Amino acid sequence: MKKIFFILCGSLLLLAACKNKTKQNGNDAPAVTSAQNNDYLVSMDGIGALTTEMSQQELEQLLNRKLPLMNPTDTVSGSWEDTATIHYKDAAIKLDFVRTYIKDDSFYMRVTGMQTSHPACKTKNGIGIGSTKQQIIDGFENYLLIMTPDYADTTYTTRSTSMYSIKVREDWEGKEMIFYLKDNKVYLLEVTSFHDDSE
Repeated sequence: MKKIFFILCGSLLLLAACKNKTKQNGNDAPAVTSAQNNDYLVSMDGIGALTTEMSQQELEQLLNRKLPLMNPTDTVSGSWEDTATIHYKDAAIKLDFVRTYIKDDSFYMRVTGMQTSHPACKTKNGIGIGSTKQQIIDGFENYLLIMTPDYADTTYTTRSTSMYSIKVREDWEGKEMIFYLKDNKVYLLEVTSFHDDSE
């Protein structure tokens, strides 16, 4: 009987020690649901439910509020592009818009790109704010990567030694993600598209 008692006590102690080790390793932390992850998921299409092809009207329906733009009509400035900064979930996101004409005198505003520096916004493989150049290279090894140092000033004559950008594309033209790095850490990410108008 004593033998069985000691075996049971030993088993319980071992089980408690294993559980404690799991907690220390962070494996017992509350699970994040996929819906929460998807709210901030960065892909070639956009961030969460925000996509680079949605209209201003679709965006307003998603956010459940009106979105005033700087140049809502052609008569204001003649510009065909516009921007707005929104709060989507907890993330501040800057949106780029372009006028998309249905006919000569009728157009709607369409999202063409978005930028954020919110730490929750990450790609499926975990690349986001704070990631390094090597992590981006390793994370997107099967993609077209265009890596360039940025300019040090607005004269565009001197290359920066600390600022860098990496464009991730599936092909030469089309959708892309851009990671902006300072001192080898991502501080801003962008989802947009590229089309070579020189052809």
